[in-house]
Amino acid sequence: MRSPVTVTLLGVVTLLGCTTIILADELSLDDLINQVFTTASAGKDAAPPTPAPPPAPTAPPVGQKGGPCEGDAVCIQRYLCSNASTSGEGLIDIRFSDDNPCVDYLLQCCYPDDIIQAPGGNDGGHTGGGGGVPPVPPVPPTPPTTGVHTAGCGKRNTEGIGFRITGAKDSESEYGEFPWMMAILKTEEVLGQRRENVYQCGGSLIHNQVVLTAAHCVNNKQASELKVRAGEWDTQTKNEIYPHQDRSVVEVIVHPEYYKGGLHNDVALLFLDSPFQPNEGIQPVCLPPQDAKFDHQTCFASGWGKDVYGKAGTYQVILKKIDLPIVPNDKCQAALRTTRLGAKFTLHKSFICAGGVPGKDTCKGDGGSPLVCPIPNKQHQYYQTGVVAWGIGCGENGIPGVYGDVAKFRNWIDQHMTQRNFGTSSYSA
Repeated sequence: MRSPVTVTLLGVVTLLGCTTIILADELSLDDLINQVFTTASAGKDAAPPTPAPPPAPTAPPVGQKGGPCEGDAVCIQRYLCSNASTSGEGLIDIRFSDDNPCVDYLLQCCYPDDIIQAPGGNDGGHTGGGGGVPPVPPVPPTPPTTGVHTAGCGKRNTEGIGFRITGAKDSESEYGEFPWMMAILKTEEVLGQRRENVYQCGGSLIHNQVVLTAAHCVNNKQASELKVRAGEWDTQTKNEIYPHQDRSVVEVIVHPEYYKGGLHNDVALLFLDSPFQPNEGIQPVCLPPQDAKFDHQTCFASGWGKDVYGKAGTYQVILKKIDLPIVPNDKCQAALRTTRLGAKFTLHKSFICAGGVPGKDTCKGDGGSPLVCPIPNKQHQYYQTGVVAWGIGCGENGIPGVYGDVAKFRNWIDQHMTQRNFGTSSYSA
């Protein structure tokens, strides 16, 4: 009889040979994501009601006079104010400073003469109390460009879009740095109540209407339960330059040889009801040729998952990035055999490994998210080489994380794209 060993995989637990998926804390993304990625308490839905914590400082209405700014100045998005510092490439400190009365670091005080255009978007038309003067009629903002944006897959915005951040201490990505990064959401019933936009896992855009993710994220899920969010970055604010976009899933295709016991062939495709409207922050990633190899390359993973494994870990507010070396499969298998997997563990051919650097790894909540590697001789252009699958802990020294090997599935992906008349040009470098 097999001993009752528990092997923890990034969001997956194997107990006595039975695998179940452990999801990220299931909280709504609609209430500014409602701390989806920042709390890690288990069994939240089953727990009795507890008093709410003191509310965080509330940002004043965007464009509302009579707020915390001096004189006639109002809080608006930084990119709508002509006196915003563009020297130093529009640096913005993501660590909130008490000298910003607008609370949200993406807002700033701006005088009427410096407003580029009337503020609009998520807070357009909102008027606050206290006898303030109503804001200028809302006009949807036209975000500034950081240069000519060329269409094409896999273009990483290394300097961000519109501004660069400072104060990053948790490997936060730049705004729009990985424009293919998707959040997969679901609808569920909890205690008789319908909950919308519950975070499920990560994914990547390979066509304006198609998302690549991990099979373990969507296996046995109905398409009608799922939607995909593009353009998300900071889950606690709606004041980014571009608003996020949501699309419903109409078809889920799980790889026919997916094996949930060992997560072999852990890939799936999601087909959406309508295409995303592309912009600088929403673009597809490139896919590598069939059976391409990337051993020893330094690549990047992104996601909102935990920083460390277990109860001590917290989910990320801002999309995180980590650089990881690709580890050859033979060395990866040897490393994994030193863990509780044991000396007879065999790494399946559908996997690719990356990491093994202390403190750097994908973790719980990152499942389905992309691992990307630079395309040779192409500046700032990337292939998606992996799909976050599993690992032993997170960021253990010498123990790589395990990913679905995208290059093993290029022909399978091409087949389904061609059958549905989407073609393959959107992800071909």
